[in-house]
Amino acid sequence: MKPTIDSILQNQLHQLQAVVIMSAYTDSAPGWLEQKQEPDFYRFCYTEKGKGWLEIEGEKYSIQPETLYFMPAGTLQSFGTDGDEPFGRYWCHFRLELSDVQVISSLQLPRYIYVKEKHKIKALFHKMVECQQLHSITKDLRLKAVLLELLAIYLDESKAQRETVNEPSSEVKWNEVLAHIEANLHANIQVEELARIAFLHPNYFITSFKSMMGCSPIQYVTNRRIALAKQLLMETDLPVATVATQVGMQNHYLSRLFKRYTGITPLQYRRIGKHNGSLRLQPAKAIIKEEES
Repeated sequence: MKPTIDSILQNQLHQLQAVVIMSAYTDSAPGWLEQKQEPDFYRFCYTEKGKGWLEIEGEKYSIQPETLYFMPAGTLQSFGTDGDEPFGRYWCHFRLELSDVQVISSLQLPRYIYVKEKHKIKALFHKMVECQQLHSITKDLRLKAVLLELLAIYLDESKAQRETVNEPSSEVKWNEVLAHIEANLHANIQVEELARIAFLHPNYFITSFKSMMGCSPIQYVTNRRIALAKQLLMETDLPVATVATQVGMQNHYLSRLFKRYTGITPLQYRRIGKHNGSLRLQPAKAIIKEEES
């Protein structure tokens, strides 16, 4: 699939930096109420039992069991119980980097989703709570991994409007820029020509591109050339020199750059890839027999 605005979003999410502050399970008695808070952190809240209500920026929602709520930082929030039963929920507070706040805001996420895999969501919250008790240098990594999984589920279920990456994207022809890069990987691509397509000054274009993609235009072009080289090495029998020409590089430069990116040479990549591909086509018993011989 050719890069589009979706690939911009994918790049941004790939670099997402999130930090878990606190996670727990809480039972609140009927009549519990917290009013007009404006936290500087994000919240996830998954209701397991009972009913509650939530008001964000003047909009009120009824909280039902098996729903996962997302509450953005910097919004005015009030919430409480609804009914005569205890209100039990898992919750998590977390922070994002400033640049990631803009990404998440641009997704226009809904306030809540109905959870399809409730056991999976509960297991993630349980794991997050357990990780908090660890005395290990990997504690924060484990917490972050669980949080990112939870966020990924929310993004998938909410069917975010991925076309609206951020406000400038509606004015800049990012799809045209990416399509031009893709069609000219064999040629000498200049930042000035990309800036003309985007109707931006070259200096501003570089800044905007890096903000959108998480890397400079030149770095992005290099990444796409390496990706195309991998594809050609796997899907064709073209000599490496020909592959280099088709990705706009000299043979020796492609070999050096390819090894720096992958740890192996283009020929090794082709040999390993095709060998693994042939193994996948063999029956399982044949593979086991080979390994035992």
